[in-house]
Parts: sequence; structure tokens; C-alpha cells
Amino acid sequence: MNSDFSIAVHCVAYLAKKQNQRVTSEDIAQSVSVHPVRLRKILSILRKENIITSKEGAKGGFSLNAQPEHITLDKIFKVTSEETLVPKCPDSNENCPIGKHLSDILIRVCHNAEEHFLNYLKSVTIKDIIDEINNS
Repeated sequence: MNSDFSIAVHCVAYLAKKQNQRVTSEDIAQSVSVHPVRLRKILSILRKENIITSKEGAKGGFSLNAQPEHITLDKIFKVTSEETLVPKCPDSNENCPIGKHLSDILIRVCHNAEEHFLNYLKSVTIKDIIDEINNS
């Protein structure tokens, strides 16, 4: 799994904590501790998927497009990291009884694992993340 998922969750949780405010990408980048260019790429993905919204100009910035209890982690995972659990298998020897089948089997197993993972993530909301942070 790449770090885009955790960065995206951080961004959405940060916006949830600042729910009634517009927040600049610079503020979010400082919170996440990533380069603003990388952050804007992730924010753009979240905006395209209607998870967040943005407004340009002097009083512009980013905000959530839904209440934190309606944003589940599976949505964020799908747009940032889908299929990152699937292994990249090297070419194998077709004459080998293991190599001939292993790639297809591993890909199927990992797709199934990702499906289970996504089902679990459907039960976790940004509100859950915020609540856990507040209780820490």
C-alpha cells in the first residue's frame, strides 16, 4: 500500500476538525508534513471524487463535501490505493509446476484480501477516526 491513502485520510480528518472553515493547501501540507505539490495532487483526487470541495480566491480553500460520519475509509482507499495490495509477480518458468500457476493464484488471493479489506473500511468513518484521536 502506498502512502497516498494515509495522506488522504489525514487531509480529510484535518478538514473534519476544521469543519466550518476553509483551509488552505499550505495549512494542510504543514499538518501532514508533505510537499505542497504532492498534497495538491491528493487533494485534487479527493475533490474530483466529491469527498472535499474547494474555492479559489482570497477567502478560498478546502472543506469537506459531506459530514464526517458519512465519509467511509473505503471511498478514500478506492481513489488513492485500489489494487496496491495485488502483487507484481515476475515472469516465471512455465515448465515449473509452481511458477506456472503461482502468479494467478497470488493475484486472486490478494484481490480477495482487498475485497475483505474494503468491506472492513466501509465500517470506519472519518468521524470514527476523529473520535479516536480525541480520546487519545
